[in-house]
Amino acid sequence: MREPPNGKHWTIYDVAREAGVSAKTVSQVLNQKEGVADKTRARILAIMEEVDYQPHIGARALRGGGTACIGLTLPVSLDVVPISEEVLLWLFGRLLKLFGSRGEYICFDINPGGNSANGDYARGLWQQLYRGCVVAGPLPLDDTTARRIHDWGAPYLVLSRLDGFPELSCATVDFEQGAYESTKFLIERGHKRIAMLKAFTGFQPGLERRRGFLRALEEAGIAPDESLIRAVSFDFHDVTRCVHRLLMDTSVTALIDCSATEDGVSLRNGARRAGRTLGKDFDVLTWSYREDEAVLAEACAQMWLPQFDATGEGFDELSAWFHGDREGPIHVVYRPTLLDKVPETEISQPRRMFDSRG
Repeated sequence: MREPPNGKHWTIYDVAREAGVSAKTVSQVLNQKEGVADKTRARILAIMEEVDYQPHIGARALRGGGTACIGLTLPVSLDVVPISEEVLLWLFGRLLKLFGSRGEYICFDINPGGNSANGDYARGLWQQLYRGCVVAGPLPLDDTTARRIHDWGAPYLVLSRLDGFPELSCATVDFEQGAYESTKFLIERGHKRIAMLKAFTGFQPGLERRRGFLRALEEAGIAPDESLIRAVSFDFHDVTRCVHRLLMDTSVTALIDCSATEDGVSLRNGARRAGRTLGKDFDVLTWSYREDEAVLAEACAQMWLPQFDATGEGFDELSAWFHGDREGPIHVVYRPTLLDKVPETEISQPRRMFDSRG
């Protein structure tokens, strides 16, 4: 892709100059208006595709008496990482308190790819609709957009990390430490054959889970068995199947559920199919985003992931950056907390971080 003439981004005037037409003609093409010859229209569209031109929506808003806003976007679709409606409402409430109360607009781009040929999850920045943004959700390991956002210079916050990019502005939980402490806890209880249900394959949080698990085994001198690490989706049938298969191996005496599904029913169903009894012939350590509710009341321990707390602090820092009271980037990483006394009340379906399907 050719570099823009001004070193930052292509404008409507740059495209017009490249095509040998007026900015008004380019505007007509952008707005799908008549009055432009087919050959000219095709040439303009080809140039826009080649240079990844993004229309300046913020400028349009200013001309109409509006303003830019704080935007929230998703790095992947809800079909891949199904963030629950409750969490989306919580995110909106926090943004409303910090930005809406000061008169800024709030924009959620839940389907950032859309039908646009040039669309990506930061299109609200490229089109200058946002003056700052939140990227809600885990980042894929091959993500390149986050660095482009960083280089753009606007205030931003990602609810994930990326290896090799420590300067990323983020608010998240140290999932690697959570996996390490979970595994170490079970090893100290005498377990050597420990299985893991792992979420987010192909994403940074999934890599961190695996790394922490293997590090604890290595420190204890236990050879890892790759067959005991099972990647699961957000389908509750998949969780049940994976638990069943893992526990059919009677040498497995402990299971770490860091699947992010927070689904105790599927864990019980999988164990029942394998003829195993929770808390009797094997231990389960669950992970949850809730401190006061359990995934599984009979679990030997629960790892609490304070993602809500980390996000709240990150939003406060983002607001300060957005309003000129501090400089970025932001770096908020909370340590998980092991609860060896598991809460008695179990999490209900509507209160989970992610929606399960089946």
